[in-house]
Amino acid sequence: MKNYSVRMIRENMENIPQFPIPDGFAIRNFRPNEGHIWTRIVKAAEPYIDIDDGLFNREFERHLSVMEDRSFFLTTDTGEEIGTTTAWWQNINGEMWGQIHWVAVHPDYQGHGLSKPMMTVAMMRLKQSHERCFLGTSTGRMPAIKVYLDFGFIPDLAHENSKEAWTEVASVLEHPILMQLANQNLLF
Repeated sequence: MKNYSVRMIRENMENIPQFPIPDGFAIRNFRPNEGHIWTRIVKAAEPYIDIDDGLFNREFERHLSVMEDRSFFLTTDTGEEIGTTTAWWQNINGEMWGQIHWVAVHPDYQGHGLSKPMMTVAMMRLKQSHERCFLGTSTGRMPAIKVYLDFGFIPDLAHENSKEAWTEVASVLEHPILMQLANQNLLF
């Protein structure tokens, strides 16, 4: 399967799924000068993009003052940071959209549902400032796509290569949202 870049959108911020943080873990806000922690987590978790030490600054340097409010770390009970996500924003066609940005869990902790509590926290933060949100991902990230679908995101079918990409995703991932789009002949 080709690894297409895709966009997913959520037209409203109602009914955000609530996943509690499991015992043995916590979520805390980013603190000043913790870009190196973000980089360590994202480097370990990212299978498709070569993450260099300058990525954090390129992504966030212009708005470091809001990172403490909008960026989060998942930690173990000993305080080790093992996951991150950011409740960001972006101007899309003249409208300000919330953005789920850089969801990453260290590989040693993947597959245990830990991204869901991080998504709950980030989505609740976005709800404070935004009426809708989006995220970018790729079709090689099936577990992440399932989480995003479960959180009410839908494929942005106007995005480049979206029909081919989502048709391939729907052939591998059974999800009510994808089945609904297929039944409406929007994927094929």
